[in-house]
Amino acid sequence: MIKIGSSIGSSLFALVFCFAFMHQSTALAATSVQSTVDRNEMGLGDSFTLSVTVVSNDDVDVQDPRVPSLEDFDLLNNWSSTAVAQKLVQTSKGMQFETQRRKEFHYMLSPKRAGTLSVSSFEVVVNGKVYRTQPIVINVGSQGGGSGGGGRGVPKSPKAPSTGPRMPHGFDDQFENMDNAEEEIFNQLLQQRQRLMQQMQQQGGGNFPDPNNFGSVGTGGMAHPAFRSLPTNPNEAFFISVELDKTEVYEGEQVTVNWYVYTRGQMETLDRLKFPDLRGFWKEIIEEVPAIQFSEEIVNGVPWKKALLASHALFPIKAGTAVVDEYKIKSRVRLLSQGQGWGYSGKPYEYTKSSARVEIKVKPLPLEGRPSDFSGAVGQFELHDSVENTTVPVNQPFSLKVRFEGAGNAKLIDLPALNLPSALEQYDSKSEAKFFKNGRSFKEFEVLLIPRQEGELTIPAMSVSMFDPQGSKYYTRKTQPITLKIVNNPNAPVGSSQRMADGGKPSATAPVVTNRLPDVIMAWQPSTQASVMYRPWVWVFIFAGVIASLLWKAQREFGWGRRQRTLKELVQKRYKALDSALAKNEVRKVGAEMTNIFYLVMGNVSGEGGASLKINDLLEMIPPSLRREHGDEITKTFEIFQTMSFAPEEMLGGLKDPATMKGNVERAKKVISEMISSVDEKQS
Repeated sequence: MIKIGSSIGSSLFALVFCFAFMHQSTALAATSVQSTVDRNEMGLGDSFTLSVTVVSNDDVDVQDPRVPSLEDFDLLNNWSSTAVAQKLVQTSKGMQFETQRRKEFHYMLSPKRAGTLSVSSFEVVVNGKVYRTQPIVINVGSQGGGSGGGGRGVPKSPKAPSTGPRMPHGFDDQFENMDNAEEEIFNQLLQQRQRLMQQMQQQGGGNFPDPNNFGSVGTGGMAHPAFRSLPTNPNEAFFISVELDKTEVYEGEQVTVNWYVYTRGQMETLDRLKFPDLRGFWKEIIEEVPAIQFSEEIVNGVPWKKALLASHALFPIKAGTAVVDEYKIKSRVRLLSQGQGWGYSGKPYEYTKSSARVEIKVKPLPLEGRPSDFSGAVGQFELHDSVENTTVPVNQPFSLKVRFEGAGNAKLIDLPALNLPSALEQYDSKSEAKFFKNGRSFKEFEVLLIPRQEGELTIPAMSVSMFDPQGSKYYTRKTQPITLKIVNNPNAPVGSSQRMADGGKPSATAPVVTNRLPDVIMAWQPSTQASVMYRPWVWVFIFAGVIASLLWKAQREFGWGRRQRTLKELVQKRYKALDSALAKNEVRKVGAEMTNIFYLVMGNVSGEGGASLKINDLLEMIPPSLRREHGDEITKTFEIFQTMSFAPEEMLGGLKDPATMKGNVERAKKVISEMISSVDEKQS
């Protein structure tokens, strides 16, 4: 005879186990790890930023990524950032807030050689589970592309081609619309200024100062440059000029550099052969003109046509001698006729010209008088902190904003120590930074704080020391302390907070709340007139059905009662999907299927499973005889299919050819067959 109580208890245990398993699966599925780059085409000497991003709906434990071998790259810098976002989503219970957490690890890399290079997969451990990112292919030309360094600590990458998908909409840049509007206004002002300068020059000629006082944008040039190269031969077809506002600076101090083209002929084409590499500098683009616009300038009594090529703000990153290298262009020019008038005649000729190389002396920041709280900020900055409301409910998050703004590169500034009181918990932080075309910049940190006790709290004043390169001295900026009133939160869980007595200590008379079930559950009592739903035999059938369905699902999921498939049978099943993709000439799918088959077989041969290891690590774990005979072939064929899976379309070349693809598949099947045979021999 079956006891009803025991049956119900077993069924409830099975239900709890099932729900816990489903919840864990959902949590894992809600976590994604991916890698992106701000660009994948560049020249030798340029740099790019690679970001590894972990996005999860839950509060997960994220370990620092395991960086792969970077033999072809120099690691210039690395930093990390975190963010938390909420958005309304439709659920079965109506519209609810969904929280998404993002952790980003940024790596600034510079290629060591030209050619097609590859950044291997990064491995990130999230809640004990290993995730691998996709490899990224980088195209490196022999000449620099002029993009310089990426942004340090900026959550959002520059708008350039990316090999990875975009971030979830919950992390859309809240300042993007503002930035776009600002850029549009600036472009309109720039166009008005250029028209004004052309009108002034047509009326009176000569070189006029910049009406907007930018000092680095436009054809007017700098008022008092420290270095400027000008054309001396009036018979030259064209000349590339470079001007700098400083040739001796401190580490991190801004140097503004402009490049211009001067000509007395008619330039019919203009090809930028080499952008300056600008090694040793952090670079911010003030302007790189897509189409040049000429204006008149008289040099030593000779009239020239002058146009801006580019304007950059450079920040030297270490003491010593830094070099602003050549800007090289090629142009087909039709020269000015020697007859009457100012017409252009005769056959055009092609010329190649370069700007001068300019050395900059970079002085180290002085050690004497350096404050202990110096954070590396160089420039003239103001510091402000603020909260939206000084009255905050207990256990409810609020934002503290810390903003640096002024002349210099604020992107390099780190969040200072906050020294918060123990009753105030720091939950998360994110930052937003921007460099403006007039040489000013800002960086704003938004810190999420949670008060844990009622009463009065004070966020202490912050003190940050910076270096002023103009005055050659250190200075300190301080904020004002912020006093908060933490009030009772009726929506907080019962007993989740403490009321503070005098001196900020918990009150001795605070009520103690014991854990109990909600009143709505305790008040439930079965009706005195029992209906059919209260009859025991009905519950027996219900729970019997639940148990049967759970057993059927477990049998399908875990294969209970079925014969375990051999490795050969598993591979043959995968081959069916592979052959189908091969017949349809689906290059990406063929690459992905064969890559997965390699991991499956190598994991079984090594006895390590393979899901969390790189192929080179698995290769070290297989029997030495297999490694000696087939190691090179395994590595070569695996790289082919990995390239077919992830490389950009233009990089595939002949790998997309059906005959080549079929040949590579046969090669792979042959070496996989050898590995399977070794497993069969070991088991027999």
